[in-house]
Amino acid sequence: MSHRMPRLSLSGLGALALAAVAAVFAAGAGTAAAQDYPNKPIRVYMGFPAGTYLDIVTRHFTDRLSQLAGQPVVVENKVGMNGQMAMEAVARARPDGYSIVFGPGASAAVQYKQLPFDGVKDFTRIASVVAFPFVLLVNPRTTPVNNVAELAAFLAKKEKVSYGAPNSLALVGGSMFSERNKLKAAAVNYKSAADAIRDLNAGDLDFIFNDAGFAFAQMREGRLKGLAVTFGQRSMNAPDLPTMIEAGYPDFDFHGWMAVYAPAGTPKDITAKLENWFLQIAKSDETAAFFKRIGADPFALSSTDFGKWEDKEFVAWKERARIADIKAN
Repeated sequence: MSHRMPRLSLSGLGALALAAVAAVFAAGAGTAAAQDYPNKPIRVYMGFPAGTYLDIVTRHFTDRLSQLAGQPVVVENKVGMNGQMAMEAVARARPDGYSIVFGPGASAAVQYKQLPFDGVKDFTRIASVVAFPFVLLVNPRTTPVNNVAELAAFLAKKEKVSYGAPNSLALVGGSMFSERNKLKAAAVNYKSAADAIRDLNAGDLDFIFNDAGFAFAQMREGRLKGLAVTFGQRSMNAPDLPTMIEAGYPDFDFHGWMAVYAPAGTPKDITAKLENWFLQIAKSDETAAFFKRIGADPFALSSTDFGKWEDKEFVAWKERARIADIKAN
């Protein structure tokens, strides 16, 4: 039985030739676009209001990105759903490197049953840039302890225990600490960390896990006492404070963080440029000094290392949400 190749007419050969030429030009155009990148302003989406803590961090990076890229960088505050509105805007944007987003991390995504995008498949990870550790705080006037072990022993003797929960990370910290020490502690919800800190200073709360920027200011003023940080390593802003892991709590490692994402399908040459620029900014002495002023810590991971870390973080957040009884809306 013979197998004959189908005959191609001259017109068919011409079509194939044209398709091949088109493919070559398309590839060449993509390479040229990457080499020419950027040749117009870059838009950076930020999911929180202008002037807020996360917005200030974003603008530190975008100001310096503009200098490195040689183009204006425009920050657009697209507020809503704990940063997820900004993430959605970039998930739907053209994958050409001119639309990127500063993302708030995995903790926001677990609060929603359904999102109009896939948190992994719809994005290209560029780099992580900053971490916001949380600090276990007590009022030394009402809770006279010097370390985490003493706090656990002190609270075990109390009939009623309460902790502040102005946000999901504070709730997670309080819930995990209570579960590990078998404390029947009540989470007290607040609209803001400032309100919770006020009540801790008034003696109405026993402890709180609060973001480092706010916590360190209270500690410097002698109003509240820090016992440990939730970061995987000691914070550069309080090197004498142990981590929760060092204090005897394995896997008690969580923090707020921000990373840079582009739409899925963004050319690798372009994402490589962005990664290099953001890591250069994140690792600079100027940024280290900026982080120290605001109570943040460096968290500069390449796209590859950040991808591996974030994959594990998504899994870890499911367990944290279970312990804290965070229900998806």
